[in-house]
Amino acid sequence: MGNHRGTILIVDDEAGPRDSLRMILKVNYNLHFAENGEQALDLLMAHDFDLITLDLKLPDLTGLELLKEIKRQKPDVEVIIITGHGDLQSSMDAMKLGASSYLLKPLNIGEALSLVNQAVKKKRQIDRLKEFLTEVGQIVGLNTEIGEGIRKLKEEPSLLEKVKRMFVQSPQEMEDQKKINYFDFIRNLIEFVEKEDPYASGHSSRVNYYSNLIACKLNLSDQEKEELQIGAYLHDIGKLGIDKRVLQKKKKYTAEEAKIIKRHPSIGISIVSPLKLSPNILSVIQHHHEFYDGGGYPDSCKGKDLSILPRIVAVADAVDAMISDYPYEYRKVLSIEEAVEELRACSGTQFDPDVVSAFTQIIENEKDKVILKSSLFSSI
Repeated sequence: MGNHRGTILIVDDEAGPRDSLRMILKVNYNLHFAENGEQALDLLMAHDFDLITLDLKLPDLTGLELLKEIKRQKPDVEVIIITGHGDLQSSMDAMKLGASSYLLKPLNIGEALSLVNQAVKKKRQIDRLKEFLTEVGQIVGLNTEIGEGIRKLKEEPSLLEKVKRMFVQSPQEMEDQKKINYFDFIRNLIEFVEKEDPYASGHSSRVNYYSNLIACKLNLSDQEKEELQIGAYLHDIGKLGIDKRVLQKKKKYTAEEAKIIKRHPSIGISIVSPLKLSPNILSVIQHHHEFYDGGGYPDSCKGKDLSILPRIVAVADAVDAMISDYPYEYRKVLSIEEAVEELRACSGTQFDPDVVSAFTQIIENEKDKVILKSSLFSSI
């Protein structure tokens, strides 16, 4: 797989953007082109794509309609949305449907190439992760269900070294002993697991996205943004150790089930212990369910006793939970405007008022839409 050039489908009804992407990408990738949704779906069935770049405005289907169908047929294909305007709601809708990031027209060559490279690399990593988990099942006689693979990984550290070897990108990298780092593996493991549950799919990516918007608004340092990105991706990793039947329950949790769910921050800390992460990142994993007034869990931390990072992720996590289409019988899906009102109602009790203020300003102020150009998968 290391010599695989990567195969990309470019979907756009305008010749100009298609030609721009052709010039940017033709040297490194195999390219296919579609001018409308019907052509794109035909090509999707005929080829295995690593990535699809998708214009939001097409003559037959909307980009969001096509994105939904792409993810239904081939959920592992990466999708980058291309749009001529910085519409916040369309971006959020695309994120909820599984897009990895988006680019504004006219395209910035450097930004476009960087996003495409990252998305194709991520797709290859997911493919290798699937191969690895299947191999784990074959080697040790396990059911190849993802949970079994995770448990075996935790029990056998040597398997982690094996997966790192599988992620080598090329023979030259093998000679140089350039291995994928443990964070990349864990991040892709989370995203792969989330895809097993259609209602959790993309949650960590969206929390990362909303967190980054808030971080930019609050003018966090580059170091803090970097730590926030890692923490946001890993914040729910402890749920890998929670029974799937409890996680996917549609009705309210019993007292015992709630106690089980509340273990996931501590489980997460134990899972990431080999990473030797910074205290700020560990605090995101441990404390993203703490309340500003001290009423949260697991440690009942209060106010600004915590760093800003878990307080940001607490808001981003809540926003995604409120506006995502989870099949819970005990609460309805909210619009982004309703979610903002809920944040305001809980400001100073559950949530940090400064973080709530930053997010509501992002939603309300047209000028802040430029922040959406930030990539979900910027380099760590």
